[in-house]
Amino acid sequence: MPTLLNPGQRRQPKQLRSRLMVETIVEAAHQVFSEHGFEGATTNQIAERAGISIGSLYQYFPNKDALILDVQRRHHEDVLTTVKNAMQLSGVLPLRDAIRSVIAANLDMHLQSPKLHAAFEEWIPAESKLVDRDGFRKEMATVIRAFLSKRPEIAQAAPLDQTVFVIMNMVRSVMHASVRDQGSHVDRTKVIDTLTDSLLGCLQPVCVGR
Repeated sequence: MPTLLNPGQRRQPKQLRSRLMVETIVEAAHQVFSEHGFEGATTNQIAERAGISIGSLYQYFPNKDALILDVQRRHHEDVLTTVKNAMQLSGVLPLRDAIRSVIAANLDMHLQSPKLHAAFEEWIPAESKLVDRDGFRKEMATVIRAFLSKRPEIAQAAPLDQTVFVIMNMVRSVMHASVRDQGSHVDRTKVIDTLTDSLLGCLQPVCVGR
């Protein structure tokens, strides 16, 4: 059963040296959770990977629970960065190619660390308030809405809120399912193409000349 931490339980670094150490610990935790999952990882492994003593780690993170929370916060930032970069690079492509490019970048990022994503799903309760899922979803919705509103294929002043809601939840479900089933019956190309076509279908009502 996951431990529900008080969000203020982790010591907050103030000096630059301490902030750099925390970043090093979180990166080490990201690597160890990616390799061993939540249950298989230990704080000793993480401290060793970070090149610090276990005592130094415990100064900032009281246990694995605190570490996985910070790793997921950073994961949310990485997902947003990946999506934003893919959107920027695909801005001049036709709509289908642009959507496919963004989906491919997002999926590839998720498939790189299946054990890490399994750790998120298995350990952090969906109702936990310790991870700002609402903030992440709102920012992602803003990013997608801005991307679509700039596309010449999308009608000006089209109502995008419900479309973005459906797109986000469809993509999230497929990404997580692909990570869970990786190595069994997941065909990366078919997943990307099918999801691309599904999103294009969602966009038909707001496209120009529909």
